[in-house]
Amino acid sequence: MTYQQAMLYLQASYKPDTKKGLSQMAAALQIMGNPQQRLKIIHVAGTNGKGSVCAMLAAILSEAGYNVGKFTSPHLHVVNERIAINNSIISNEDFARYMSKIADVSEKMFGTADTFSFFEILTLMAFDYFAEQGVDFVLLEVGIGGRLDATNVIKSPLLAVIMSIGLDHMEILGNTVEEIAKEKAGIIKQNCPVVLYPNTNVVYNIIADIATEKNAKIFSASDVDLQILNFSEKGTSFIAFHEYFGKINIELNLPGFYQQQNAACAIAACVALNKTGIKITAENICRGLAQVNWGGRMEIAAKNPTIVLEGAHNLQGAHAAAKNMVTLFDGKEITLLAGILQSKQYTEILHTMSKHAKNIVLTKPKYDFKAIPPAELAAALTGRENVHVIEDCVAALKKAKEIAGTTGVIFCAGSLYLVGDIRAVLIENEDDNND
Repeated sequence: MTYQQAMLYLQASYKPDTKKGLSQMAAALQIMGNPQQRLKIIHVAGTNGKGSVCAMLAAILSEAGYNVGKFTSPHLHVVNERIAINNSIISNEDFARYMSKIADVSEKMFGTADTFSFFEILTLMAFDYFAEQGVDFVLLEVGIGGRLDATNVIKSPLLAVIMSIGLDHMEILGNTVEEIAKEKAGIIKQNCPVVLYPNTNVVYNIIADIATEKNAKIFSASDVDLQILNFSEKGTSFIAFHEYFGKINIELNLPGFYQQQNAACAIAACVALNKTGIKITAENICRGLAQVNWGGRMEIAAKNPTIVLEGAHNLQGAHAAAKNMVTLFDGKEITLLAGILQSKQYTEILHTMSKHAKNIVLTKPKYDFKAIPPAELAAALTGRENVHVIEDCVAALKKAKEIAGTTGVIFCAGSLYLVGDIRAVLIENEDDNND
């Protein structure tokens, strides 16, 4: 199987996300020799912050001298980004080779090569690849939910991390944060330590009760005291204090007020890992966090005008984006460049993100059939002035730049797929300018 054939096979596997059991994943992994059982896995769930904390922990563990696999989603440019070791993504050749193995497994199980879903295929590939590469640890990000997510086929993770909980994927996970919290808490295993983000008391207590039932020791990010020294579009300087490590001076290159809390979760995870005998020092944390980059999350992608890329694909993310807009760019004219995928809350998401923007350009990702038509988004903004509807996202970026001039701010948000498209255009333009 070539890389092109592998991509066609993967694309043909796309199925709508549904709640289903894990028996199919377990059976496939049995045929593959249960590679997941040879891995030391840190399992990460949550509505927001999963990818950021995975990037942080991967950087810290790498700084401590370990080889670290990282499985995240979605990708921004190429699907290979989802499977990486020490920030080197899986090669096209390996991608095709492992895809061929998964197709063979499907043939053995069902007599056809096209039974697994898109996310199941990538999860199987990640387990097999990381096991054969002999990584020391794997940062395994949940796709949707937790309890019935394909990644939750693992039986004995080293650590579970549950990040910020909000309303997202409600058609699958439930209509309240309490229901969603229970689904996310499904990754907690018997006697497995768990790191908890400082969610609301109700959500925190639901997850904590489940952890207690499973004798899972809780390490709370709330035990990390944060003292912010400087906060700007370039990043954040702060002092983090935990009784295990003492004071750590952190220079974080990730803008966004929420990243300090994500860093607190990473530090709490390092405490938990040390308690299991994995040596991580305060210096490893300091040096690791200083090196973290996580594209498409409050990423300053260009200047003159300033272009900010921020996924903000759910209501919780939209509130965070709005806060970052008003905090980091107070006094600047903001143009919102937005596209949103199908969501029960798209009106609230759009209104929340647009309240600090003078101008709004509505568009959609290039290839995502789940995108809400820009004209439909515009209808949700009845009464707002300076709203422009442009279907093609490249043309929409051009319009946003015309509006912003050299002194304004373009805030691209609403979908990581749109962010990926815009990011690719900016990289291409930068390469053209350097030729």
